Amino acid sequence: MSEQPVTVGQPPEEEMSFMDKAAGVFYEPSKVFDALRRGGVKTVDWLIPVLVLAIVASLATYVRFSTPELRAQMIQMQEQRIDQAVNEGKMTSDQAQQARDRIEGSSSVFVVFGIIGVIVGTFLVFFIAAGVWLLIGKYILKGTSMTYAHAMGLAGVASWIATVGAIMGIVIAVMFARFDGGLHLGLLTQMDNESKRYILMRNINLFTIWNLAVSAVGINVFSGKKGLTAYAAVFGVWIVIVVVNVLLGGMLG
Repeated sequence: MSEQPVTVGQPPEEEMSFMDKAAGVFYEPSKVFDALRRGGVKTVDWLIPVLVLAIVASLATYVRFSTPELRAQMIQMQEQRIDQAVNEGKMTSDQAQQARDRIEGSSSVFVVFGIIGVIVGTFLVFFIAAGVWLLIGKYILKGTSMTYAHAMGLAGVASWIATVGAIMGIVIAVMFARFDGGLHLGLLTQMDNESKRYILMRNINLFTIWNLAVSAVGINVFSGKKGLTAYAAVFGVWIVIVVVNVLLGGMLG
């Protein structure tokens, strides 16, 4: 009788740790997203990075409002908008003066409401982004296996890139005394919130583009597709948002 070959089972692949996912998204995002796809997205995979991003963004808000040079720039921008409202007949001179007095005398209120707004806004943007990535993966790329949990994991892990960008923004704001600190093209020109050219340049941020590219990688992995469609869809959405923001005078940030 001939001997039957003995088949040795392959050992189960080791699950990627939380720290490996956080670090891997910067240099090997496809591997991180594949690990999330195979092992399932845990709450910690998206909650911790989004929470850290909210904390860092809150710190950035505090630094901008508490640093004298940066606070002076914020007041100047607010006064420019008040002057524009007066010139357009939307505000009387008395109302404008009252608005200026409120700006000068309520810095602590601005800080508190600014931090609350940043925290709420960070989570709101996260959930909306996850929904948009799901729509792209499921309906544009026809990836029927992609779920909202996958999209949350994708957006959450990619948030580590945004966090580094926010930290870099704090450093640049303090070093160069720029209220609009960040690695964006707006640094090449003077701050002018009324200039559409400046608003456009300010929205072209290195870390934003990096985040979007990584998100497109994740959409491809979770949808089981390949190619440039995900990149075209992701950057297409971003371009639309940037154009709307420019037309609205930078109201979206």
